[in-house]
Amino acid sequence: MQSAALAHGKKVVQYLNQKKREITYTVIGTSLATFFITSRIATTAVVTGQSMTPTFNKNSSKSRVLIELMTPVTKVKPNDIVLAHDPEETDAYIVKRVTALAGQFVDVDENCPGTYVRKYAYEGKLSVPSGYCWVEGDNKTNSQDSREFGPIPLGLIKGRVLYTLWS
Repeated sequence: MQSAALAHGKKVVQYLNQKKREITYTVIGTSLATFFITSRIATTAVVTGQSMTPTFNKNSSKSRVLIELMTPVTKVKPNDIVLAHDPEETDAYIVKRVTALAGQFVDVDENCPGTYVRKYAYEGKLSVPSGYCWVEGDNKTNSQDSREFGPIPLGLIKGRVLYTLWS
């Protein structure tokens, strides 16, 4: 009777060890898949501030958006809303609308408060250099954007906003 109980106990231990391995593999696999998806395919970001109002943060101080990471920067087009590394602040990101690409001209108000515009605009126009894009917030009166820091390198773009998850 003791040997039967011992044999049963060994089977239980083997079963539990097998289940433990399965759970461990599932957790590791899920973690790796999640990491791959959020670093290569899509991720979410929180948009704060008022620079993109009314598109984002119309009714609250934060909007969560879905960012698609797979679009090559060469496929970004005017009117796309992008997530980009902030050209002025390390470890920060900006969400802005692309208004012009390389070779295009941007119409600007030479009296706007933007440092870059005041310095480089000629007769109300600026040219976007090759490999760069011009980005602006939708709320022109409350946005730090290309009018302040100039065109941004396409390499700073991390992804394209696809959808507002909640606002």
